[in-house]
Amino acid sequence: MLSSKVVDVGNQGLWRLDEYRSYITHLAPSTQHRYLTGLDWLIREAADQGVYDPAQLDIRLVRRILSKRQESGAARSTIRTDLAAFSSYLRFRDDLNLTGLRLALVKPGGEPARKLPRTLDASVVVRSLDWLSTQPEVNLLHYAVLETLYDTGLRVGELVQLDKGDVDFDGQRISVRNGKGGKPRVVPIARRGVVALERYLQSRSDNATPLFLGERGARIGVRSVYRIVNLYFPGAHPHSLRHSYATHLLENGADLRSLQELLGHARLSTTEIYTHVSHERLARVYRELHPRGK
Repeated sequence: MLSSKVVDVGNQGLWRLDEYRSYITHLAPSTQHRYLTGLDWLIREAADQGVYDPAQLDIRLVRRILSKRQESGAARSTIRTDLAAFSSYLRFRDDLNLTGLRLALVKPGGEPARKLPRTLDASVVVRSLDWLSTQPEVNLLHYAVLETLYDTGLRVGELVQLDKGDVDFDGQRISVRNGKGGKPRVVPIARRGVVALERYLQSRSDNATPLFLGERGARIGVRSVYRIVNLYFPGAHPHSLRHSYATHLLENGADLRSLQELLGHARLSTTEIYTHVSHERLARVYRELHPRGK
């Protein structure tokens, strides 16, 4: 639980704490607790310095708070967890223009607080999905979930909230009613994704509303989606497919404004992280292949 002092200052609504709790439900309970504890520290210390609105956070304030944390005798591992919690919260609050703050946060020792998004090689993803589509004994739920994630770039929280009525099979598009920040949007889905969904739904004998059902016949949960992704792409998670979706579109000529709409980002600055991913890949290709790149 977050401290009563946070509630007393009257800013819990500004921080959208209940929504953030839902945002991190895919994490282990112990990690959720550590993240909420770190965020609690940040909110209380910011309030002590007269900052009650997360939109007013800046790098100087956060570093002062971290320095105070270190001076209090906190272990380096605790401070690293605080940084991870701050970074997680700032990713959640993509409605605020705080991308620069997130990228500027530095761990003790100079290591960046957040790495660039991990992406999977396009050929690996395509080959894997194509192979799954041809397997007679394929788990149709698994295949439909993976295909939908990569074809649409949906957040895992958006995916698990989809109902069957959200899919326009003829128009090849999906309506996202519960987008981040309450913003609805419509995203296209490839024909292969539509076929994967049709095969999965045809295998079901229920009349349930959710598009994806878990093992117990209820709406699929976030953790189940994480397990599915990691089963076929070891070490990856649902956001890896979202990152891959965005990066592969950008590398093939998509403009940032269109990508922003597809991803459901409130601010273009959030989408711009993918330009850094592409630039880093180009630099790596240059270093590996150009005669002067060594």
